Amino acid sequence: MSIGNVNETMLEADGKLIVKRSQDVQAILDNNQREAADLPSMFGDARHRKIGSIPFVVAEAWSRECGAGIGTVEFAEYCKRKLMDGDFAKFRIKTV
Repeated sequence: MSIGNVNETMLEADGKLIVKRSQDVQAILDNNQREAADLPSMFGDARHRKIGSIPFVVAEAWSRECGAGIGTVEFAEYCKRKLMDGDFAKFRIKTV
């Protein structure tokens, strides 16, 4: 099954339903790179400044990791920390 650019596969193994989601994130990475080049270093109110774009499947995983729902203040703070990690630099547009 595919919803937008998120693909979902389901299979049963040992009486358990296993759901695997994947997402083609190249368009998000390309857009992040474009915005990083085009947006000024300091733009907008610092409390509401866009610092990156996160693919849905990554946001879903980070939500599970931190135990906070997507859209909550706790989740936003967790994402901010993750985006500052070098492993996720391609999701980042600007540093805070």
